[in-house]
Amino acid sequence: MSPLFLRRTEGESVPHAKSSGEFRSTPSGPRFDILIVQSNPLDTLLTVEAFKIAGVTSGLHCVEDGEDAINYVRQRGKHRHARIPDLIFLDLSQPRMSGLDILKAIKSTPGLRHIPIVVAAGSDDPQFVQAVYELNGNCFIRKPNEMAKFFQSIETCYQFWANVVTLSPRISKAATGSF
Repeated sequence: MSPLFLRRTEGESVPHAKSSGEFRSTPSGPRFDILIVQSNPLDTLLTVEAFKIAGVTSGLHCVEDGEDAINYVRQRGKHRHARIPDLIFLDLSQPRMSGLDILKAIKSTPGLRHIPIVVAAGSDDPQFVQAVYELNGNCFIRKPNEMAKFFQSIETCYQFWANVVTLSPRISKAATGSF
């Protein structure tokens, strides 16, 4: 006997998408905010476009460096009214403050450690991958060299974090005190 979720009634068709481009869903329920931490403007543009192709129509926020990312998630300075993101897409290569330092700062802050952080890099050097997981990064993605594969990896990532997993409930700044 098949598991309950695989059972279907007689005559019921099973939906099938012919390609990933046909599967376009957005998270049901409340708004889904993504913070993109990317120092290269061209890479930022491509990443934003990839999320839009994946179905993200709002809730994309971009910062150019680690200090700005920390201020964003801690709601400081020009980001004092920012919403805490539901997902952070962090490029490992950052000026001034390394991507690993950004990851460490966020994951070591009790009011922020619940935020999933997807770390992306142009290389899958085992030392970087290990460091990301040791610092509690939620996943490591090697950026593909081909644009179509990059867009597909962003879509897969978005679909997983927005539609498959159950994220931790939002924690208000007032409830946790100052970060």
